[in-house]
Amino acid sequence: MNRVTAAAALLMIMPALAPAQNTDPAYRGQGYAFFGLGTGFPRNPFFKYAGGGGEGFLYKGFAFGGEIEHAGIGQYNPFNAWIGSADFSYHFGRHAAPRKLDPFVVGGLSVVGPTQKGNGRGSPAGNFGGGANWWLADHAALRFELRDVVGANFWPYDHALSFRIGVTFR
Repeated sequence: MNRVTAAAALLMIMPALAPAQNTDPAYRGQGYAFFGLGTGFPRNPFFKYAGGGGEGFLYKGFAFGGEIEHAGIGQYNPFNAWIGSADFSYHFGRHAAPRKLDPFVVGGLSVVGPTQKGNGRGSPAGNFGGGANWWLADHAALRFELRDVVGANFWPYDHALSFRIGVTFR
């Protein structure tokens, strides 16, 4: 009889414990895809970008991620390159609800590699920027970002500044 009483008591207590659980899912990462337009300094060629990446959250809003993008540079003397990056970022609104903004800053190391023969093997560079995710649903957001790639030795631009728009999913 004690087993039946204990089982009945346990069944009655279990539903009371359910509301104490955290119903807010802990997202450990997110991915994104983007396209962008930009320009280079000191000259002013027209840049076109497309790419994607992802980030995993390490602690609160701090994240580590990577991305790959293709840059089409110039109109009359075209120069194309692949840019790979490893970045740290901080998201100020990591658990943003739908219709909320999640501003972020990002920075890290990049490798810029030309696709045409005769333009070298590639060059290390850095990148920094910031933007915001505008969460339209629990798992989907519009992404707006301003990014600057600096210091690639083989191309004639000290800075490659771009505005990106894309989607983020978690």
